Amino acid sequence: MRHRRYPAAALALLASTTWPAIAADWPEVPVPEGAKGEIVSDDMLYNGLHMRASRFTVPLPVDKVKAFYREEWGRRMIDTPHRGKSVLGYPTRDAKHYITVELTQAGNSTQGQIGVMELPKKPPSADSIGAGFARMPDTTVAEDIVYLDTPARVRTISMVNRYSPQQNSDFYARNLAPKGYVREPAKTPCKTSSAECVTRYVNGDKRVTVSSSKSQAGTVVIAVIE
Repeated sequence: MRHRRYPAAALALLASTTWPAIAADWPEVPVPEGAKGEIVSDDMLYNGLHMRASRFTVPLPVDKVKAFYREEWGRRMIDTPHRGKSVLGYPTRDAKHYITVELTQAGNSTQGQIGVMELPKKPPSADSIGAGFARMPDTTVAEDIVYLDTPARVRTISMVNRYSPQQNSDFYARNLAPKGYVREPAKTPCKTSSAECVTRYVNGDKRVTVSSSKSQAGTVVIAVIE
């Protein structure tokens, strides 16, 4: 199978013959011939780890894309099924980075999400994930992402707890008001019976959007801090 090899942060226009300058210390990630995609983030923190992310679509079934990566990476590749998707993992030989490629079948094509994570000498502490942002007792933080390549350094925190969407909404209203944030009127009022609540808070040019929705695992809370 013919293929191309692109820098992980330069998947912007795969059909282009010119490429932006890329830092030499980030590994290149191969993609199958015919793939087209874009950069998601050139510089981000994922649960305290530096990371780059991109995505692509290629007119091939998932099995052929997996075979392509198996040919590229050999026995070092790890194939993990996850929620109907295939997540391929590959530790670079210098042990400085870990590459993941999440594959999803989309009709006759495959969508791929590429993540390249810088492996630190000392992993971040569990307490640092979600630090500085209030949450209700017994709330589990699943993801803490900071997009360092955006002017506002947008931060997204994903959490799960046992409280209702309304309880979460009321908690953040009480927590953010003393900090100068004003709650904007919601299109759909948050009620005791609400399965989902979405509220935006504004303080000058700063914004916090909190969405809470019921799921089988509990209530999923996503906060976007801008």
